[in-house]
Formats: sequence, C-alpha cells, structure tokens
Amino acid sequence: MDADLIKNYCMKTINLNVQGISSAASIKIIEQALKAIEDISSIHVDWESGRIQIQREMSQSDDIIHALNVAGCLASLDLDEQDST
Repeated sequence: MDADLIKNYCMKTINLNVQGISSAASIKIIEQALKAIEDISSIHVDWESGRIQIQREMSQSDDIIHALNVAGCLASLDLDEQDST
C-alpha cells in the first residue's frame, strides 16, 4: 500500500465547537493557533455554525482546545460529531 494512503486512512477527525468565529480574521487566528501542532493535516472552519473539523494522526484534542483557548477562542469538543474509531 502507498504510504500516503495508509497515513490518510489512519487520520482521526476531531470536531470542535468554537465561540466567536465571526470573520476571516477569526479564521486566521484559529489557523495561526493550530499551526504549531505538527500532526494536524487539515483544518476546516465553518464560521456560520461555529464548528471546526480537524484531521490529525491521533484522537487527542486537549492540546488543540488549549491552543485555541490561549488564542482567545473558547473551544470545546463537539461530542455529537466525533469519530467512533
């Protein structure tokens, strides 16, 4: 199997609720806050719903939530939308 295919298959999806996403500037703040976390492969911000979907190698979310909270974005795990894997 192709190494990238295996890596993508093993990615975990983390869904978060984030308060205060109201503009492109808010999205930039979120992206900057998460840039330092190395194993994140993608970030999708839906500013209308206040949700963020993150793909990463592990299902851990506390470091992501902490980084967002430090950046001034009140984040919490969206338990209704989590992967069961």
